[in-house]
Amino acid sequence: MKAFHIIRREYMENVRKKSFLISTILVPIMLLVITFIPIVITLFMPGSQVTIAVLDRAGGLAAGFSAALNDTLKDGRPEFVIRDFADLPAGFDEAHEALISKLEADEVGVVIDIPADVLEAGKVFYYTRDVGSVTVLEKFERRLNSIVLKKRLEHAGVDYAAVKDLIKRIDLEVHRVSKTGTVAKKELLSEWGIVFVFIMVLYMTLLTWGMSIQRSLIEEKGSRVIEVLLSSLEPKDLFIGKIVGLGAVGLTQIAVWSLTGLALGFYAFIAAARYFEYFDIAPVVLVYFIVFYILGFLFYSAIFALVGGICSTEQEAQQLQGIVTMPLIVPILIIMLIVQSPNSPLSVVLSMIPFFSPMLMLARTVILMPDAWQIALSIAILLASIYGVIYFSSRVFRVGILMYGKRPGIREIIKWSKYS
Repeated sequence: MKAFHIIRREYMENVRKKSFLISTILVPIMLLVITFIPIVITLFMPGSQVTIAVLDRAGGLAAGFSAALNDTLKDGRPEFVIRDFADLPAGFDEAHEALISKLEADEVGVVIDIPADVLEAGKVFYYTRDVGSVTVLEKFERRLNSIVLKKRLEHAGVDYAAVKDLIKRIDLEVHRVSKTGTVAKKELLSEWGIVFVFIMVLYMTLLTWGMSIQRSLIEEKGSRVIEVLLSSLEPKDLFIGKIVGLGAVGLTQIAVWSLTGLALGFYAFIAAARYFEYFDIAPVVLVYFIVFYILGFLFYSAIFALVGGICSTEQEAQQLQGIVTMPLIVPILIIMLIVQSPNSPLSVVLSMIPFFSPMLMLARTVILMPDAWQIALSIAILLASIYGVIYFSSRVFRVGILMYGKRPGIREIIKWSKYS
């Protein structure tokens, strides 16, 4: 089969490119940097203290609030330092203005202004120059809530400790019962995380390597190399060789990245083990991921190759890319619908459409495993669609690959498929 020679040519030519080698090496290095820099910062950076000034207009709350801020840094220093300024004016409004001035002069990091009606209105004012300190803000809000609640209960003659025990929150542990009667603990957030990661991997790789096939055809068409190739082989062999050859290059790069990620060291191994234990990825889901990834890649690669065959320049191809990539975006937009109702009629129908099935059927297998016949039907429809797209695209490709000039319209493309 002459297509094998094209597959080998495309694979060897692309894996030897500097761009392939650089990207294959650079991504694991970036992964290492992204993984370990936050860990190093967390382990070795002692953290910084936050100086606080409290203006208690209600009276009786500042002391409890200050006592509640008992957090410590890694080096043993207190995280929060309460500042008492002896030179503040007697009036609350004047003291407020003086504290804001000290905040502007960086003499204090946070100013807490507790209004006199805080028990009724439930509002406290927080002033800072570093509005991005979300963790500090959450700690303040949580402890102020406890202090204000305690004060309200005291005014109502209710024991705070007893109420605190009575209003203790419960943890709802979700268990899913399968059709076989198996009971398994499930984390809804983790399932959403798995779906999102798998869909983004599919989306990015299909988009990246599909466009690579399109770009390769346009480059060879512009340099007239394609005419030399067609003198010794059939357009269909060239078409299939491009798809499989460049697809193998993409799979090679992903395999290298995956193996590099697994070889990051003992810590990475432990982290990955904990990650997969938390996300509870069933082995069959990984099998379906590989199946739908390969089928989705073949389906969209054939479409991108069709675009490369009928276009003569990158500018022309970019005008058609929006139409090709739109079906890839739709599953990302409607994924919450699938997560919430994986077995609804709409979810079932959408997961059977070949443009969406690589992503949506995979999402359904993660959230709630569909019936076997639905998965088999989805794969069968996708295989038939791949054959149909490759058959149609190869016939159009046979004519379009030697056509130059104005990009053809839909009617002309259909005529090409009939004439060839």
